Amino acid sequence: MRILCVEDDEDTCLLLTTLLGNYGFEAVCVPDAVAAPQLMACEQFRLYILDGQLPGISGLTLCQRIRRQDGHTPILIFSGHGYESDRAAGMGAGANAYLVKPDVNELVPTVKRLLAQVKEQ
Repeated sequence: MRILCVEDDEDTCLLLTTLLGNYGFEAVCVPDAVAAPQLMACEQFRLYILDGQLPGISGLTLCQRIRRQDGHTPILIFSGHGYESDRAAGMGAGANAYLVKPDVNELVPTVKRLLAQVKEQ
């Protein structure tokens, strides 16, 4: 299962690709909201993991743009911003889940849950 991670921090990209790879997922990282749509146009992904704060276009704006074109693929926002207002904004932008960095304890269970919901539909 291919997952697109939009993350500008190289260490977090490595963490995501390694952690998800250990569970059998193929994670592909791109550094910004410009590269993401270009890759999405030519490749298929089962899940999107977006950093909330990206250079240029924010992760929340990217989430809204993805939702306008794709209402089915789950979106997980994985952000360093953990206030309730941040979570609400992420969910309001169309995300299916919102997790706060650097805690990765819920990352894999959340990815599995989101992908299982897609299979049920």
